[in-house]
Amino acid sequence: MSRGDELRLVDIREACTEIEVITGLGMPHFTENLIAQRATERLLEIVGEAANLLSDETKGQYPDVPWRDITSLRILLAHHYFRVDSNQIWEIAVTSIPQLVQSLRGVSSD
Repeated sequence: MSRGDELRLVDIREACTEIEVITGLGMPHFTENLIAQRATERLLEIVGEAANLLSDETKGQYPDVPWRDITSLRILLAHHYFRVDSNQIWEIAVTSIPQLVQSLRGVSSD
């Protein structure tokens, strides 16, 4: 069964919401909890895979979204997992994910 772009955007939004729940618990919880770190990594993979499968037309509707960076992160997480830095994952989760959510809502991140 093929998933369309609308469902892929839902997947991205839902993963972002779950990441925001994890980061809402605070950095000490994140750094002390390997499960929270791995969950965040997996959710970022989902965001990246869904983004990778979006059509160019849909991506073009969101010009502020750094689609290439998102898909590159998924490759890093999936294939170069040994190079993943939990501090960088935290920064991406608390900085880039809120910006992504805003961009997908059509709200300027400025």
